[in-house]
Amino acid sequence: MRVTSVSRFALACLLLAVTATPALGQMRGGYAREGMYVGVAGMFDFTLDGVTFDGRTFYEAETTQELFILPALDKQNLVRYVVGFRMRPAALEFSYDRTRHDGTFLDTTGKAVVNSVNVDVRFFGLTSGRIQPHGVVGLALPWLTVEDGSFLDLDQDDARFRGQGINLEAGVTVFPHPRIGVSAGYAYRICWFNRVRGVGDEPYRLDPRFRETSGSAVVMGFFTF
Repeated sequence: MRVTSVSRFALACLLLAVTATPALGQMRGGYAREGMYVGVAGMFDFTLDGVTFDGRTFYEAETTQELFILPALDKQNLVRYVVGFRMRPAALEFSYDRTRHDGTFLDTTGKAVVNSVNVDVRFFGLTSGRIQPHGVVGLALPWLTVEDGSFLDLDQDDARFRGQGINLEAGVTVFPHPRIGVSAGYAYRICWFNRVRGVGDEPYRLDPRFRETSGSAVVMGFFTF
């Protein structure tokens, strides 16, 4: 599937969930309480798969010859903060996550931080029971900061990469109480970094874009008001 097709599919799912909300509100409720919820999720051993950020490659800006290193990142546990609104079979979620990594480039080590703001639609099945399978599709806005990762002449500064991505997840959610949910699953993200800033704070367009993927087990707990 082409990149544009994946993006359009995720956007269509988001629009479908929003436009379907009034109709869903008229349906007979399931076991879980509907309404606004807050939660915290954890992803285990999160990292970028190193398709582009492999620890051996650097990017050179054509106009200024500024250099940006692409370190390989170690695995770290990720924490995500979630706010959502559920109407029986679907929920619209907004979340933010952040991890701080050790990065390796050739024989040197440093630090890098991965952040992302996410807008996801979470679909539930078997909504009349306590145990409900779920699937997630959504959009990610990631940015990656490589500390002291850009070089121009004798100057050095952080390299700040930005882009877009697609979030996917499949798993199961258990409701010990209608207001309380605990979910477990596997989350997968495809992201494309298409801009970078460095020493001169001038934005450079990355063409072709830097594609990265990540996949890890995820556990989330949430409370519905």
